[in-house]
Amino acid sequence: MMFVTLLTAALLSQAPVQAEPLPRRYALLVGANQGLGTDEPLRFADDDARRVLTVFREAGGLVAEDAQLVAGASAERVRAALGALRERMAREASPADQLLVYVSSHADGDSLHLSGTQLPVKELLQFMEQSPVGVAVMFIDSCRSGKATRVKGLQPVEERVVQWSAPAIQGRVIVTSSSADELSQESDDIQGSFFTQHLLAGLRGAGDISRDGRVTLQEAYTYAYGRTVESTLLSRAGSQHPAFLFDLKGQGELVLTAPVSASSRLIITVPEPGEWVVASEEGGEVLGVFSKGNGSVMLAVPPGGYRLRSRRDDSWLETRVTVPARGVMRVGAAQLRQGTLLAMREKGPRPWRGSLHLGATLANGTSSHFSTALGMQALTVLRGPSEQGFFNAFSAMAAWRSSNARKLEALRQREYELRLGLGHRLQGQEAAIVFGPEVGALLFDQRGGGVSGSGFTPYGGVGGSVWLALGRVSLVLSGTVGAAGIPEEAGTRLALRLNGGAGLGWSF
Repeated sequence: MMFVTLLTAALLSQAPVQAEPLPRRYALLVGANQGLGTDEPLRFADDDARRVLTVFREAGGLVAEDAQLVAGASAERVRAALGALRERMAREASPADQLLVYVSSHADGDSLHLSGTQLPVKELLQFMEQSPVGVAVMFIDSCRSGKATRVKGLQPVEERVVQWSAPAIQGRVIVTSSSADELSQESDDIQGSFFTQHLLAGLRGAGDISRDGRVTLQEAYTYAYGRTVESTLLSRAGSQHPAFLFDLKGQGELVLTAPVSASSRLIITVPEPGEWVVASEEGGEVLGVFSKGNGSVMLAVPPGGYRLRSRRDDSWLETRVTVPARGVMRVGAAQLRQGTLLAMREKGPRPWRGSLHLGATLANGTSSHFSTALGMQALTVLRGPSEQGFFNAFSAMAAWRSSNARKLEALRQREYELRLGLGHRLQGQEAAIVFGPEVGALLFDQRGGGVSGSGFTPYGGVGGSVWLALGRVSLVLSGTVGAAGIPEEAGTRLALRLNGGAGLGWSF
């Protein structure tokens, strides 16, 4: 009898797990690498939106006809997609269905910055709340996205543990990549944003803590939260904390994906815990960077060739496998071989960001003998890795101007100016303002009418610039007020200097 019991248990342990059918899902997925003119372009927002769509099609029961993907999004295109999805759900959706919304873009807390346009987050919240489905889940991966969770009826989850007691799960959920006052970060190493990449790894199966072949909302969020905090802990921008708010009622668990039901699966049976990287052989796309606990892990992946690596103290353990179109590829310890430890750079957000302005400039004459000076200027504003504190920006301005003598028309004066500034930068929804003290020097060169000479003088003052977003460029207005010592035959004369400028600006 004991033998029969053990044999039965062994057979059951090898039997495939049958996941319950997932409900019908509708989805809106939005990605925008370009924000406003003052935003540093993102690299992976569009790709992240496509990856989320792929995961939910492979393991989340989503069909192509029920999804709206808007890459390179603008406010107008997102509104059009909302309208199309709203009409489809009005015709076909029921309270038993679910809605998924995913957004990756720049944002300021109140609005999404989409390719030079702005979309108030409240429009997405209203769409989600008014949808005729039982459950709606929104993921927002953007800076200060935690502010979007401040809507009526939603309650914060401090311990990331949710329990329900009503007969069926119904309600609304918002998951954000950061809190209301934090920056969300991308990484070149994992080819995406920290939060989305860890969320995707969790949905593919790394977050399946119960090992039942399904990934619940709680499991996916817990995994993404912990890995995001860990990944950003030592970054220049500081630790990033995803936020989770909900208005749910019901009994049971909200299952997001079922890797066990995916047609192509990769199962890592190595028992020891460790850090793993799964990258496709074609193109080298990183499919997942995840932390595996004790025991095996099942991942839903597209069919194709993959390179697997696991970090050890002084080496990599690695292998190459091919996942069939319909089937399972198992990877055990015997298949791994030792590889060379690669020298990899630690990357987070760029340590320095900036904006460049080119335009026209004018200044009052250096004395009553000269007219207003006209010319060109170039202005660069640099922002450090942290925008905390009052002085959070550095500026450098170079200008060339020319003016004529009022009484001696043949006499012409050229000015060459260089200023350096330490300032404070304020970022608004449609404009940025930079102001602060400046120091520099001016070189005067006078030629004509029998006069030939030059002079050099220091300068000190206060400057400011306004950057008005116009899509991918900005209209820049600048001005300074200060004093310069003008060299004259009788000695140095302290003169008031006023100048202004206007032109276009670009962020880099």
